[in-house]
This record gives sequence, C-alpha cells and structure tokens, in this order.
Amino acid sequence: MKRAFRFLSFLILLSTLSHTNLGATSSDSLRHELRQAGHDTTRIKVLFALGRQFIDGPSDSLLFYYQNALHIIHKNLQNYPDRESTSDDPLHRTFKNLELRALIELGIEYFYRSDYNLALEYYFAAAEVAIALNDVSHLSECYGEIGIVYKNQGRYDEALDFQTKAINIAYTLNEPDWTAICNNNIGNIYKAKGFYSLAIDYYLKALNTFREMNQPRRMANCMQSVGTLFLEQQNHQKALEYYQQALEISLETGDRIRQINLKMSIGNTLAEMGQTKLAKKNYFEVLQIYDSTGYLHGIDDCYKLLGLAYLDEQNADSAALFFDKALTISKKENDLNNMAEIYGKQGMVYLEHRNFDLALAILNKSDSLARVIGAPDLVMDAALNLYHLHQTLGKADVALKHYVHYATMKDSLFKEAQYRAITEMEIKYESVKSEQDIAMLRQKTTVQELIISRRNRLLWSAAIIFVVLIVGGYFYYQNRRLKAVQKAAELENRLLRAQMNPHFIFNSLIAIQGFIYEKNPVEAGDFLAKFANLIRLTLENSRSEFVSLEKEIDMLKVYLQLQQVRYQGKFIFEINVDENLDPENLKIPPMLAQPFIENAVEHGIRHKAEKGCIKILFQKENKNIRVIVEDDGVGREAAMKLRKKDKPQSLAISITRERLKILGKKYKQKFMVQVSDLKDANGQPLGTRVELTMPVQDD
Repeated sequence: MKRAFRFLSFLILLSTLSHTNLGATSSDSLRHELRQAGHDTTRIKVLFALGRQFIDGPSDSLLFYYQNALHIIHKNLQNYPDRESTSDDPLHRTFKNLELRALIELGIEYFYRSDYNLALEYYFAAAEVAIALNDVSHLSECYGEIGIVYKNQGRYDEALDFQTKAINIAYTLNEPDWTAICNNNIGNIYKAKGFYSLAIDYYLKALNTFREMNQPRRMANCMQSVGTLFLEQQNHQKALEYYQQALEISLETGDRIRQINLKMSIGNTLAEMGQTKLAKKNYFEVLQIYDSTGYLHGIDDCYKLLGLAYLDEQNADSAALFFDKALTISKKENDLNNMAEIYGKQGMVYLEHRNFDLALAILNKSDSLARVIGAPDLVMDAALNLYHLHQTLGKADVALKHYVHYATMKDSLFKEAQYRAITEMEIKYESVKSEQDIAMLRQKTTVQELIISRRNRLLWSAAIIFVVLIVGGYFYYQNRRLKAVQKAAELENRLLRAQMNPHFIFNSLIAIQGFIYEKNPVEAGDFLAKFANLIRLTLENSRSEFVSLEKEIDMLKVYLQLQQVRYQGKFIFEINVDENLDPENLKIPPMLAQPFIENAVEHGIRHKAEKGCIKILFQKENKNIRVIVEDDGVGREAAMKLRKKDKPQSLAISITRERLKILGKKYKQKFMVQVSDLKDANGQPLGTRVELTMPVQDD
C-alpha cells in the first residue's frame, strides 16, 4: 500500500492555510512562499507541500523537507513543556496535528528506504500523538502502517493484530476507502501465512470498494495481490493478466513504486515460464526506476531475481555478482529470510565452480540461518543443497543424512499445509458465525426502528379515530408478523449454534490432527472432507425453512459418521425410509431430528459399557412425516443422573419444541414430540424412543 492518506491529508493542509496560497504547484513558487511566510505554521505547511512533490522520489528530497518541518514543530512545542492536554490551546493543538502528519510521512518514507526500525519508531511516536489528540482516524492509520512493517519483517501475528485494530476503528468511522485498504493489508498477511482462500476474500472485498470509489492506484494494488495468488497456484497466464492490468493503471497514474513491484512480479512469472530473457528485461527496467526514485526497499529482491535468471542461463559469474549485491542490502535490512535464501544460491554457484570449501562454508551459513529463523521451507532447501554438495564430494554417508533431513522437512511441510487447511476452515467458520450475529443484530435494530416509527405515526393520527383504528390494526398485524419472523430466525440461529457447538468442532479438529500425527493421510483427508461437508450442509440447510428429505438424511449420515469416529466406533446406526416416501422431492423443516439423535449419542450410548445401536426411521403419516429415533442406551433415568454431574448447556431440544409450536401455528396443525422409555419384561431400561411428527412440502 502506497501512502494511505497522503494525498487527502495534503489537500486538507492546503484548505486550512490562512496566511498563504499554496495552490501553486511549482517548486519555485513554493520556495518563494516559504521565504515570504511570516508564521511558523505556514512555513511548516509550505515545507509539507514541497516534500509532497517528491512522494514518488527522490526520497532524499522528501526527507529533507519533512525533517525540516518536524524540526520547526518541535522547536515550537518546547514552549509548552508542562502541557499534557492540548484542548485548551488551539495553537498548541495545531502544532501537535502537524507533528502527527510529519511523523507518519517520515515513517512511510523510511519504510520505503527499508529502514524498518526507524519507520516503526516514527509510527509508534505518531500513535502516541494521535492518542493524546484523541484522533482515532490517524491512530487507525498508524496501526495499519505498523502492521505493514511487521508483515514485511515476517512477524505475521503481530501484523494481523495491528491491522485488526486499524480496521475496527475504520468500521466505527464509516470510512469505506480506509476499510478497503485494511482489508487489502489483511489479505497480504493471510497470503504470507499461506491462507490463500482467506486472502482472496479480503482482496476482492477491497477491490470492489476501490472500483466503486474510482481509486485506480489502490485497484492496481489489489490486482497485483490477486495475480500473486494465481502465481502461487502456478496459473501463470492468469497471473500475467492481472499484473498487466495493474501495470497499465500504474503507468497511467505515474505510480513508480507500483511499477517496480509489478515489473518484478511479471519478470518472476516469465522466469517460471522459462522466458529468462524477457524476465531479465523487466528486472533491468526495475533497476532504472530505482535509480530515479532513490528507494532501496525491494531492490535486494530484484538483484536476487537477476542472480537466479543468470543461474538459469548457466552464467555463474553474473549470478554471483548479483547475489553479492542482494546480500549486501539484505544484511543492512536484517532480512534473515532473504539472507538464508541468497546464501543457498551463492553456495550452489561455488559448487558449480567446484570451489568446494567455500561452497560448504556458505551452505552451512544458509542452513544455520534457516534453522535460527525457523523457516521450514528454507531449512528443507538448505538440506537439499548440502546433499548435492556432499554427493559431489563422494561423501555418501553425509549426503544420505542431509537427504533424510530434506525428506523429513518435506513431510513436515505437508503436515503443516494440512494443519493450515484445518485452521483456515476454522477461521472461516468463525467468520460466518460472526457475520450471522451481525446480521441478526441489524435485523433487531430494524425492527425496533419500525416499531418506534409506527408509534410516532399513531400519535400524529390520534385526532382521526377511524383512521387511527384502521392504521393501528394494520401495524399491529405487521408487528406480530415481524416478531414471529424474528423469533423464527432467532430459533434457527440458536439451533445452528447448539448443533455445531464448539465442543464438537474442537473434538473433530483434534481427531483430524490425530490422524495427521499418526501419518494416516487417507483417514485424515476423509474425516476432513466429512467435517467440511457437515458444516456446509448445516449452513445451507439453516438458511431454508424446508429442505429435501434426501439432504436432511445426508446431513444426519455425515453427523453420525463423525460421531462414530469421535467415539471410536462405540455404536452403529441405521437410517430407513418408508417406501411410500420420495426423499428427493419431499421437503421437511431442517434440523428437527438432529438434536434428539445427538441426545441419543451423548446421553444414551456414550455411557453404555458395550457397543450401542441407533435406529432412525422416516414414515409417512397422512400429510406429515413421523421420524422415530430409537437407541439402546442407558435410558433416561440413568442419563438424568449423569447429566446433573455434567451440567450440560445444550438447549437444542427445547428450541426444537419451540420451532414445532411456531410451525404448528403457521400451518394450523399440531406437531407432537413423544419420548418413551424402552424396558424389558423385568422393567429394566433398554433405551429410549422418540417419535417426532413434522410437516412436509411436495415439490
């Protein structure tokens, strides 16, 4: 992201000047204004305007003007040594606002100069000023910029924390453009963590907003991010398509920083496609842009990519030259990831030159550094490089040791990818739940606003009794209907939460994790597919008042299969359907039988010593369907005693009874739930039987 609020802030500064006219755009005019300025606030704003002219480079010029402005600001603030509050002195507050802007601009500039530590120092100083001024808008900007720096340093959890703080403030301020920028930044973090599905969701949210607001620079940023995701998936043509669209926009807008990133991305894509000459052409064009801007951020990546290109052409001397240049800058940035990777490439160049001693020393550096930063992919690459070296040296035993390490790391990365997929699914599930809660809150707010509005109208029409009676009756009916709809929606949402409770999800994920650790990828994949299918079916079914009997049976089968795995085959189950029923075309209310089935598993079968059985039968009864759930568990009396000890919090069965009452009123039929105990001739419990009658719909 290139300077989130710079242009907007600059326009605000121009509009607030009272002693000078900064509408002129030439440097000579601005310098003349600077010489004529009589007040320090005006001088500072002129310096800002001069610095703003170099937003796309040269960097030294921008730093010169903003640092001079900050010097004047601090000189004036020294006149207020004991001030903790700025609210009672407008001039003091003005200087603090100017200080805030200068600190943010300097932080951005040092970020692009790859001086991350100094950039963070300026950002945190700016955040303190924003807090003192109670300026939540700029505080959100500071948090976002801090998150970007942390992301570039590989500190992804800290980056996500600050970006979340930034977007939460953006939501409260109702600033769609800044919210979209935060969405794009969060997408970058999830992409770096390997959560590609989550990343694309955030990118598309941001891109849609930028298109609506006609912000081409930010559109180019999002398009580049989407292109990078396609590149990760080896879809080179699609990646080039997005990169080229973004490059056209950046050329039109004069965004040279974006041009640098895009040309490197295009070059990298072409290199992967085997078009090395075209790739190098893009890289050298990037170096020309760097020369004109004075920035260093990312130039080490360009040198590294050139080294790789020459390595592909078997030009080891040129490759070594560019790897050395890249390493010098990476050391200055303390970019440990890049250093480890470049050491590995240098070592292979030395191996190519048969300089075995130097190759061994450099490759050992790569391996040690990769282990220190804990980057599994780099550790794996280092092990493979050392394997090739020792194999060339004829040291079979050492080579084998490194190859085993390489194979182990490769297996570890596979497991990590599987775990990441589970984590991403869990995050998405929580996100869906959160969106449902927000939607429910908005629905309640809308209903309350409607009620208040109707009451006001009734008061205004009190003089006309006849009209009041008619209008009052109408609104009374509508109010009852809305409450019924709202109550039904609340019941559906509560049932969904009760059905997919965190305990069940946690145990399912632990079961998947267990399969992975036990090196049972087939079982893990099967369980994961069933678990994902259950969540999908549950979410789909919960949105409809009626679903096909076939879908409901599919959901129950998957649920029971997961419970079987969870309880290690403690029970078997049967699902039978009356021959007179057409499961594909017959529709029933979703998720009515599931709570009773869950009850049978959790309170009947679970506490039984031997293996249990659950039978489910769907029968036609007039215009309704009767569902019979029968288990051979410990019985209700024994389950009740155990339930008091467990102190359960599930309300799924009581919610189901409420749903049946509402459905009965709506369809003018009475739907019953009958629960009976199964006993033998001696009165000993044999289990529990539930008979549930529900309405149906025919297609």
